Amino acid sequence: MPKSTFLNLPVEKRQHIFNCALQEFARHPYEQASLTEIVNIADIAKGSMYQYFEDKKDLYKYVVQTVYQHKRSFLQSVWDMTDRVEFFSLVSLYYRQSWRYAKQFPEYHKVTANFWDSRDEALRAEILREKQIRSMEFVDLLQHGSRIGVIDTDVDQAAAWFVYHAVGKALIDNFLEQDVNAGAHEAFIDSVLSILEQGLRSRKGY
Repeated sequence: MPKSTFLNLPVEKRQHIFNCALQEFARHPYEQASLTEIVNIADIAKGSMYQYFEDKKDLYKYVVQTVYQHKRSFLQSVWDMTDRVEFFSLVSLYYRQSWRYAKQFPEYHKVTANFWDSRDEALRAEILREKQIRSMEFVDLLQHGSRIGVIDTDVDQAAAWFVYHAVGKALIDNFLEQDVNAGAHEAFIDSVLSILEQGLRSRKGY
């Protein structure tokens, strides 16, 4: 994570370095991203970057953590409704807001997409293990659904996460063009989720 020399920089310079790293990690997954390209864009010496971060991995962890904190804040309005709306309505709100986030902050979204698409599974596991990011929001939703009894207890939560992650990625990444009608797409999100809902909903009482 950032060294004190980075944290002691003026806010504008810290933000500039972050933006340059964000740009590179949005264009490429970790293993393809270039620290040399980042320092060239930032117009700083490579040696200076090593005074701010241990290495490319250290810088990447900082960017990913910052991006996920930003996304978490954007989605906070959804989490605030956890105990106030029906579970599957909450899932719909989560995916609608996630799509809006990707539209509004495309580079941030691309960093999160590249995080999951990266072939460096060891680094991804390390970041998740260190709990530096809140990347498993849907797992939180599943656990909440199980606690309140709306999700079938026989559902394999790992399998459910896999399906919803893949579907959610498609619902977001394939609909980022500027001419996509927001109302129509959000209705489509609900239609897709209503189909998936049948596989999760508890059958108790039937």
